[in-house]
Amino acid sequence: MPLPPPAARGHAVLRRRLSAVLVLISLSASLFACGTTDTVRSDDDTCATGRSLAVGTKQHVLERDGQKRVYLVHVPPAYDGSTRTPVVFLFHGLGGSAAAMLQTTRMADLADRSGFIVVAPQARGAVSTWDFRTRESTVRSDLGFVKSLVTTIKGQACVDSSRVYAAGFSNGSALTLALACDGSTPFAAYGAVSAPYYVSRCESSPPASIIYFHGMADRVVPFGGAQTAIGPLPGVNRALSEWQVHDDCPSTGSTTTVTARVRHFAWESCRDGSAVEMYAVANGGHRWPGGTESTPGHGDGVTTQDIDASTLIWNFFERHPRGGQ
Repeated sequence: MPLPPPAARGHAVLRRRLSAVLVLISLSASLFACGTTDTVRSDDDTCATGRSLAVGTKQHVLERDGQKRVYLVHVPPAYDGSTRTPVVFLFHGLGGSAAAMLQTTRMADLADRSGFIVVAPQARGAVSTWDFRTRESTVRSDLGFVKSLVTTIKGQACVDSSRVYAAGFSNGSALTLALACDGSTPFAAYGAVSAPYYVSRCESSPPASIIYFHGMADRVVPFGGAQTAIGPLPGVNRALSEWQVHDDCPSTGSTTTVTARVRHFAWESCRDGSAVEMYAVANGGHRWPGGTESTPGHGDGVTTQDIDASTLIWNFFERHPRGGQ
């Protein structure tokens, strides 16, 4: 549908933003009261020269602006060095580690079954922290680091550039959504768990396909928003309604009761084929749904096993390559 003129669009966006907020507030208030677009490919299907990588998980180092940044790369058994392969970048939470994130999410096991590469970078600091608020032009910006890392991986592996994705938990979730706010992002879609994010600079970015998860009993990043260890974060309703409007999604979406404790909300047919989805977990804590509970530094409260966030994120990614959003 063609976009209205700027002035009219401003009024339309305001009306839809208010409508979206009211719809989400209404949905969350009653949440548990009762039980195609053609894909544009920028690559050929194969690489001209093979790019061999050892199967399994290996540690690598990227030197950028005089700093050494560590990251893990997990390569599935099916990787042959010549067939272009999807890549998922996976960002851990505050105080966590790349290795623990792979363990918590079981993303490496899923990669082996599904045939994609996982790249899990390590944040800096004594308490490992992603800087998701600083623009990439500064040396300490993690937005700039991630983009450099994507370029590096494309040089090391035979990558399908239309299927490069970002996913993260908590502090890594905020970083993932900050990447979605960037107009020059290399990612096709985003998966975020337990930290919503949307600021005014996001408004100038292209539509972003996002799948989001949050526990309604989260005490670390409360569902309604709060001042947190990584700064102020909006409530889930507000952030998701902003992304819905940003993507020019319909004002109402679908609602599905997945289990007695899990509801799924989806807004599809958004601008340029983008989509926004959310899973709300009634008793869920600050955890990765379907993940392990034994990994230190990666959560608080109940880990629901009603859904598997890793599998749902990958299924969402498969439906949203770059060019098809």
